[in-house]
Amino acid sequence: MLLLQQIVNGVMQGSIYALVAIGYSLVFGLLNLLNLAHGELFMLSGFIGLFLMSHFEFPLWLALPLTMVAAGAIGVGVEALCFRPIKKEHHLAPIVSTIAFGSVLVNSMVNLVGSEPQVFPAHVEIPDIALGALLISGSQLLSFVIAVALMVLLSYIVEKTKLGRAIRAMAENEKAAQILGVNVRKTVMITFFISAALAGIAGILVGLRFGKLSPFIGATIGLKALAVMVIGGLGNIYGAMLAGLILGVLEAATVVIPGLSPYVDAVIWGFLVFILLFKPTGLLGTRVQTERV
Repeated sequence: MLLLQQIVNGVMQGSIYALVAIGYSLVFGLLNLLNLAHGELFMLSGFIGLFLMSHFEFPLWLALPLTMVAAGAIGVGVEALCFRPIKKEHHLAPIVSTIAFGSVLVNSMVNLVGSEPQVFPAHVEIPDIALGALLISGSQLLSFVIAVALMVLLSYIVEKTKLGRAIRAMAENEKAAQILGVNVRKTVMITFFISAALAGIAGILVGLRFGKLSPFIGATIGLKALAVMVIGGLGNIYGAMLAGLILGVLEAATVVIPGLSPYVDAVIWGFLVFILLFKPTGLLGTRVQTERV
């Protein structure tokens, strides 16, 4: 029964990993580049939500959309500063610039709030749910419902809307999409906004889930979300959703297996290596066809 409880906990945590990983996948699928400041955007967004709820005493239902908008605006700024001016230069240039930007965010937050974890205000009283011997906390349930709702909404946007068609067209061939009338700059900006907004929501959900936030949490969650993206398939948002849940369950189950609990991170990264060895494109990734010139 303890293992079953951990599996439930893993599904709840995995939904948050999936949200952050989808942000990675959206940008990578569009530009074939990684935004390595994404984890730090997640961290910053959590602190924005903390500030709104603790200093201004905003309710959660108001803090969530405000944090999404703020995070999205910062994401657009990252695109304007770290990608747009240099994306045609060496392919490593945007990666290095986002690492530098993320370092600036972490150090700025440490100077503002200190290096110790900050208590996240619990403004939402949701009763725990007991299903026999299983217990699902109110914060877990709320986080899971919000994460799933956002993933369903994003799936609809990508599959059924004009914006989604533009994103998919650019992911296939940017030049062809531009010829067909897609506004490339606008689509890229909106994609960065959505990517960062998802990280913003995830930041608040982690704060609610664990009751505290650290300026260094972005590196931890960001790396795991990056692993989720690779396991699911580079640039594949549905792969990120699936892999997020798998990784969350694997992490939670490892904790209760005798002898393995000290090696949780090793198991996660070992699983990543296993996937890369036997399915290099990821669970839902597709092999890129290349022609010899």
